[in-house]
Amino acid sequence: MDPLVVLLKLVVAVVCGGVVGWQRESRDRPAGLRTHVLVCLGATVYTLASASFTGENADPGRVASQVATGMGFLGAGTIIRHGNIVRGLTTAASLWAVAAIGLCIGIGGDAFWTAGFATVLVLVTLTVLRGVERMVLSRTRVALLTIRMIEGHGRVDDVRRRLGKRGVTIESVEMSEVGPGETQEIQLRVVVPGSCDVADLGPDLSDLDGFVSARCE
Repeated sequence: MDPLVVLLKLVVAVVCGGVVGWQRESRDRPAGLRTHVLVCLGATVYTLASASFTGENADPGRVASQVATGMGFLGAGTIIRHGNIVRGLTTAASLWAVAAIGLCIGIGGDAFWTAGFATVLVLVTLTVLRGVERMVLSRTRVALLTIRMIEGHGRVDDVRRRLGKRGVTIESVEMSEVGPGETQEIQLRVVVPGSCDVADLGPDLSDLDGFVSARCE
């Protein structure tokens, strides 16, 4: 196999995986730029290796099928479930998609076009369709918002008012002490309207007095 062709395929794999990974990185997802690049690059390398197999019993397709199977285990590692809330499914799907893109790059020829078109469509799905989904799906969601605040006992009303401006309502409040200081952890079960991004709730509270950290699941 021509070394220049191999190098070109590896570079294209880094670019395609990086484009998708950058979008996930910008959304602060658990699998970001480097993970997507490595998945796409790895799938390409496996495909190139399988193409070098020779002999009557050689079956390059077996390697491709094992890549698809292996992605199931890697993708499962990005999925987090807390009660009835599941996060990471989209990131797992994007990893699975870039693995398929890597396979097409490794095959080369007309499959290059498939890899290019697939990369564009994956980006459209992750960006444009996200906005469409938010407009179409107006139903509310339930999320668990965990906040750490100094003197948190006196800050719940401030949090309630700030969330209320986003149309978020609080179903339940649980509070616990964190360490020997005056910092409390406040766990809020909230109802979030479809027009509100759950990931934005933490940053919205960051300028409140006594705010330490926040995470939403």
